[in-house]
Amino acid sequence: MSLDGNTSRLTFVQSLWAMEDLPWTALDEQLAQLVGAGYRGYAVDLGARQAPTSADLAAAAQGTGLSATVMAFVPDEKVLGDALRYAAAIGARDLVLCAQHYTLDLDEAAALTARWHGIAARDGVRLELETHRNTMTNDLRFTAALADRLPEDIDLAIDLSHYVVGAEIPAEPTAEIEDRVAALLRHGGSVQGRVASRCQVQVPLHHASSEPWIALARRWWTDAFVQILRRRPTGDIVFLTELGTTPYAMTDAAGVQVSDRWAEAALLRSWAALAFESAILECSE
Repeated sequence: MSLDGNTSRLTFVQSLWAMEDLPWTALDEQLAQLVGAGYRGYAVDLGARQAPTSADLAAAAQGTGLSATVMAFVPDEKVLGDALRYAAAIGARDLVLCAQHYTLDLDEAAALTARWHGIAARDGVRLELETHRNTMTNDLRFTAALADRLPEDIDLAIDLSHYVVGAEIPAEPTAEIEDRVAALLRHGGSVQGRVASRCQVQVPLHHASSEPWIALARRWWTDAFVQILRRRPTGDIVFLTELGTTPYAMTDAAGVQVSDRWAEAALLRSWAALAFESAILECSE
C-alpha cells in the first residue's frame, strides 16, 4: 500500500501460544498451518506451557519462510540475556518484552527500558515494550506517562485488551481514558489482536454481547495504525493474532472452549486489514 510515495505493508504474525490446544499438536504441523493461512511470521512466548526449545523450533521452522519473534517476561538482565540467546538460535530479530520490574518512578522505568532496549540492539534485536497486566506497564495512566519519557526509537507493542479488562474500561470510554490510550498509540510499533470486555480478557467473537467491545477494539486498531503510519510510513507493520488457550479462552461448564480460536484469528485478521485500509486513507487525506 502507498502512503505519500512510500510503501507500507500489514504483516500478520501468529502466536504459537495461541496454537496450543488446537487440532495441530506437532510443531511442524502448526507452522505448516501458518504458512497455508498466509501468515508471514510466528511469535514464540517463552513462558507458554508448550514453549519449544530453540533447537526444536529452529529445525521445524527451517524452510518455511516465516519470520520469528520472541515474546518474554523479563525481570532482570539475566533473563533478558536468555531471551536474546533464544532469539539468536531461531534467527529472530524482534523481541516483545513484558517487563517484570515494578516501580512507580517514571524516570527509573524509562531508564530501565532504554537500557534493555540498548542491550537488545547490540545483539541486532529490535525490542518493543508490551502493554500487559501485572508488568511494569500494568497501569494505563502510568504507562501513558512513561511512553512520553521514552526515546523516539523505543516502540510499544500495543495490546489494549489488558487495559480494558484490567481497568474495567467501559465500551464507551471517557474522554480521559481516550486521551491516555491516544498517548500510548503515539508510541506504538505493533498491534496485538484480542478483544476484551471490562470483565473478560478474551471474549467470544460470535456472541452478541461482544459487539460493543469488538467495535471499540476495531476503532482503536485503526487509530493505532494511523499513528504508526505517521511515524514510520515505510516497512512492515505487525498485527499479532494472540487468542490464547485457557485460562484466557472462555469455557462451558464441562471445560470445553466456547470459541473456535483458529477461525476467530482469521476474523481478527480481516478486521485488522480493514482497519489498516482505513488508516491508509486517513493518512493520505
